[in-house]
Amino acid sequence: MLKHIIDEIESLSLATGFILKNGDFTEEKSLLVKPTMGGTWHWSPIKGLHSQDSIRKTRAYILQEIARMTIYPEAGVSPTLRRKKGIVIGVARAVSTELYHIVENDLIEEEMDTAKLAVGYDGETIVIKNDVDSKWKEELSKPLNLSETENKVIQRLLLISHGVIPLQGYSLVTTSHHYNDKSKRAFSAVERQFFSRCDQLSWWKEDEEALRDAMWHKAGHPVKISFKKEIACSITIKQSLANAGIGSVACRLPATEDVVWKAEAYRNLLKTLSPIFDDEVKWEALDEMLSYLNHFSAARPTEVVTVHNAPTHLMSLDTREKVVTWIAQWCSQNAEKVAICLGFHTALLEKAGKFPGPSYSLMVLKRTNVDSYILGTKLFSDYTVFKAKLRQLMDSVS
Repeated sequence: MLKHIIDEIESLSLATGFILKNGDFTEEKSLLVKPTMGGTWHWSPIKGLHSQDSIRKTRAYILQEIARMTIYPEAGVSPTLRRKKGIVIGVARAVSTELYHIVENDLIEEEMDTAKLAVGYDGETIVIKNDVDSKWKEELSKPLNLSETENKVIQRLLLISHGVIPLQGYSLVTTSHHYNDKSKRAFSAVERQFFSRCDQLSWWKEDEEALRDAMWHKAGHPVKISFKKEIACSITIKQSLANAGIGSVACRLPATEDVVWKAEAYRNLLKTLSPIFDDEVKWEALDEMLSYLNHFSAARPTEVVTVHNAPTHLMSLDTREKVVTWIAQWCSQNAEKVAICLGFHTALLEKAGKFPGPSYSLMVLKRTNVDSYILGTKLFSDYTVFKAKLRQLMDSVS
């Protein structure tokens, strides 16, 4: 739904009304990643501004972040790039605040700055707070003067920013980092969805790595880790994003650990081959554990959960972390056996003239267990010879 917002900025605010405050987001520091971010990246709420009005005030967020880039400049970064980063972070924080209803309690205290802007007496105008120092007053008093190109870029950034909080949560669940090479594919997919066939793509491409870091790492870093994980693990958020057309984000949710995806791929392969191998392929224990895992949230891996009517042999596994550890050990201990089955299954499909691409987890399995995979293909050859001889024998008997 296209709607005009103030100050010459248009946005496609597609996914509105996300509310996820079920958890107790207690105070936490930025663990798992790096020490607290410097002042350049701190987050200043706009005093008196309701979260549902944030996208309309995108210009104020941008102005504030450009000012911050000037007051806390990065070494070796040009004024042009500082401005671009300010635009990216300003848009990302405006969108994230509204869509995910971010309030001060959702921010890491050490990465939150005092408010510099506030809603005026008329309830609409954004004004500079009286108690800010002279540097901030000077920078915030400067006209923003967004160019035509910047305004068009902002329309794209408003869409891309839908993914900042859920994808940081996704990255934290799957890699224990906000943004790294392993999770980069997820972030890049959002860029491709909304920057492809865009006349202003060069604005982004000229400083791609720096702007990616600003959008996907720095912009959402001050938001508490627990909050981002909860967002990433929410099926409601996934559905809302899908309905809004943000498929490149929705497809990554709900977030779960990489080893769980791997285990599901292993289980599905073994289950497919079980009619052929009879009792030689054991997948039931893994299947049971994957089902048991549904009682635990990926956002809270160490939370102790009492599972009612749990089987006796599973009662000691009272956290998601313990269940995932069991699953990881099973995958490691059975990798060669699964690789043999993968080789067999691949040969079976190829003989039938089918060439479906295996999942990422199975491709990695093949690459790391080549000998076992090849053995599986040879076993299929032996199997087909056996089946042919059996048919020949049965025909002769009849």
